[in-house]
Amino acid sequence: MIRSVRVVTHSPEETRILGASLAPALLPGDVIAISGDLGAGKTVFVQGLATALGVQTRVTSPAFTIVHEYEGRYPIIHLDIYRLNSFQELLDLGFEEFLDPKAIVVLEWGEAVEPLLPRSHMRIELRRSDDLDADDDRIVTFRVTREDWSRKLFEMRETAETLLDAMSEGQSEGNRFEDLSQSREHRDPRAGES
Repeated sequence: MIRSVRVVTHSPEETRILGASLAPALLPGDVIAISGDLGAGKTVFVQGLATALGVQTRVTSPAFTIVHEYEGRYPIIHLDIYRLNSFQELLDLGFEEFLDPKAIVVLEWGEAVEPLLPRSHMRIELRRSDDLDADDDRIVTFRVTREDWSRKLFEMRETAETLLDAMSEGQSEGNRFEDLSQSREHRDPRAGES
């Protein structure tokens, strides 16, 4: 079972492609917690995800408004909790109501409220590269704990590999995802299912 993978993106467009690659695997009730460096591309990732889910309006960071809601194939609730100072502030905003089973919920700075998240969710971390010559590079790590999310992670990785390879202008980078799972298994999590 795939539990954790890492990939390096070389441009904001590649980061958008990762978001778009995850979108087909998502269903209402799914919760994604995104963390990482300031300006590392959290909102760019959400833009790709939302566009692939059919959102027609411009997707922006909800840093000052806390919440943006978008209509696409499924409703998307996009929260940015960077400016909140406590769990209580989030609860006072009606956080439990945002975990709507009819919507996909994406939280920027989700690590700050990890104890409030449902047990089954995906964590995504975006970090800037330490390489000064690769200013646009982002190290993106996906972590899951449940088998249903492991399947979604596998599907996203397969789609992203294809799209990123197609974008490489004839220069295939091969398998760009590094499996960080303890078992280091590289198998289809659907194998063995009937």
